[in-house]
Amino acid sequence: MTKKTGAFHNIYKTGIGAETEKRILHEGNESGEGTMRRFEVAPGIQITYNDLKMDSCFRPIRFEKDFLQINHCLEGCYECELEGGSVSFLGEGDLCVDYLSKDRQVFLGSRIPLKKYRGITVLLEMETAQQTLDQGFQQAHISLEQIKERLCSDGRSLIIKSKHEIDHIFSELYSVDERIQVPYFWIKVIELLLFLSLLDGSAVCRPQQFSADISKRTQEVYQYIIENPFTKDTIQDLACMFGLAESSLKRCFKSIAGASIGTFIKTKRMETAAELLVSESALSIGEIGSVAGYENQSKFSAAFKSVMGVTPQAYRHKCC
Repeated sequence: MTKKTGAFHNIYKTGIGAETEKRILHEGNESGEGTMRRFEVAPGIQITYNDLKMDSCFRPIRFEKDFLQINHCLEGCYECELEGGSVSFLGEGDLCVDYLSKDRQVFLGSRIPLKKYRGITVLLEMETAQQTLDQGFQQAHISLEQIKERLCSDGRSLIIKSKHEIDHIFSELYSVDERIQVPYFWIKVIELLLFLSLLDGSAVCRPQQFSADISKRTQEVYQYIIENPFTKDTIQDLACMFGLAESSLKRCFKSIAGASIGTFIKTKRMETAAELLVSESALSIGEIGSVAGYENQSKFSAAFKSVMGVTPQAYRHKCC
């Protein structure tokens, strides 16, 4: 196991599976830092755990071979700049399949808008991984070329349906016991590829694309809500304030935050109210509800419980 600086692009070097079983790759810049834990599962197949707390780690890469890349986002979001200047997002719970060709540059740049991204990457070097699958699990008849043609023949595909199956596969990957990691990874990769092999067009949705300007303004709205959790501005007010069409704000915000803007505002308001319940013990529950914008304690309590799972009184009692 080794540790390098500025080495994230090393996951795309050829010869996957020929090195050590596990590597830790670290990268940092003025915007933050991130870590990738890379596991060699089998020749041509690797799994990487990504924990990034930075604005961007993008650097242009010329691929030596063709790859099929499968990304699952657990937390945060990832923004990709596509040909033509538009952007799309990989958000919480999303799964995307990318074909990374040595002959074509699909992604022109990437950012981490919330400065937070956690997820898993399954990377398969097409030629070597296919040989591995044919030799080690030939009875499954898995064709990486067919998966590529069905899901991402013209670029990136974002799978948003069959969510139960996706969650089932990846939830276990995030919690696997270290003593059985590598053989368990092999089993889960086969399960994932079998699942992808059965998908048809009804289960795949092309990612929504937004202009760079809409993305930037929506991220400013996100930051405004974080800094003003008790804002009384409506969604229409926010759209007008930041020069956005309300429909564009709603669609882009959900892609970035993984929740509707209305749900996000309510959640941040209740989380901040919960902090006040603990830090401002001299304030009554009704007073905190008033600060949070509720005209009476019963409405505040109902809203608080819908987000936090307990009443304000129970939360204060538990935490104080």
